[in-house]
Amino acid sequence: MLGKEWTVVKVPYGGGYCSLNLARPKDAKYAPDALQKEFRRLQIFTADNGAVVSGARWDNIDIKVCHLNTRDGWEQIDTRLVHSASNLFRRQNNLLFIGGSHTVTYSTFRAMANIFGPQFGLIIFDAHPDCCRKADWPIHSDWLRHLIENYCVLPENVLIIGLRQVEKSEKEFLKKYDVRPYYMSSARGISDLTTGDNFSVMADLYRFRQLKAVYMSIDIDVVSGVFTPGTGCPSPGGFTDREIISLAKQFKNALPNLKAADIVEIGPLKWWQKKILRYDATVDLGVKLIKEIIS
Repeated sequence: MLGKEWTVVKVPYGGGYCSLNLARPKDAKYAPDALQKEFRRLQIFTADNGAVVSGARWDNIDIKVCHLNTRDGWEQIDTRLVHSASNLFRRQNNLLFIGGSHTVTYSTFRAMANIFGPQFGLIIFDAHPDCCRKADWPIHSDWLRHLIENYCVLPENVLIIGLRQVEKSEKEFLKKYDVRPYYMSSARGISDLTTGDNFSVMADLYRFRQLKAVYMSIDIDVVSGVFTPGTGCPSPGGFTDREIISLAKQFKNALPNLKAADIVEIGPLKWWQKKILRYDATVDLGVKLIKEIIS
């Protein structure tokens, strides 16, 4: 992957939830700007790694109706997002989408599929499989179910890593469609998950490398809530911050056909929380993940 140019795309959408959701990622709409601000403040990148921070590298898809949280509002956003992202895929080598709610992956993944055709894969790092039946549109807890049921991706080309909070209906869905999950309880040897004796992971990666393109989605709640307090649904027992950074690097290096990725569900701390904590660990981790993916 070294040498390939990445464009970072801000998607400030904080909707995509319903009354049945306990977690409401509405604050995630502030994440793209917060991440870009922190990214530039830390001055992580230099010209040496080919990832110069400039306006040309950070494209903002301006979603003017991002405050709407209805099916009709989402259909407007979905149409605009798929169109805009598809145009970017035609012009750029690789795209990193910064959300926003996980709902945006439903559109950005379909945009990639429009360009690269049917032979593509989807790798998801998430504490939840997002296959619920809480709404008739792809909200943040349902979006993967909609992708699979609408034939936007083949179930055998979906890999979910880091699961630990799964509803009964989601277990039934994963079993019905034979989607491959890796639960946290079985995640061992994080430092070399893509090599060594992890034969099942190696087999999956070999298969994914044969595809025309791969999309990697990172929901920040795959990391333990101790390290990510700023997310809509913090969950204990997940990866550490160092482990998810290592995994992002491993999978990027293991997949030369990785064409797109996203980082979602980050909720920047509010001003009064910053007064108490003095440090936004979730945003800081998001910036480090951006570095690993596009450098």
